[in-house]
Amino acid sequence: MLGIWKNFEEMEENLTLPELEKLLEAKRDQDFQNKKFAAALKGVDLDDPAEGDAPTFEEIKRRADAKLMGVTAEALEFNEIGIGIEGDD
Repeated sequence: MLGIWKNFEEMEENLTLPELEKLLEAKRDQDFQNKKFAAALKGVDLDDPAEGDAPTFEEIKRRADAKLMGVTAEALEFNEIGIGIEGDD
């Protein structure tokens, strides 16, 4: 029997723990649905994330460092282990 209160004071005085849990669950579901919709607009499927395809923080940091240096992430990795890359210039 959610939503039978006249004002917030009455709700605070009469709200039971099961009702509070139900309200919290409904709010969390609503928030997830909103985020799921926003992600779908960007082409991200929140229901079926690929476990192995998600980049780690270190991979993202490495790509950002490579971009700042003006090289690819692979070239930066080769440079770190001592392998030089010559271009066709």
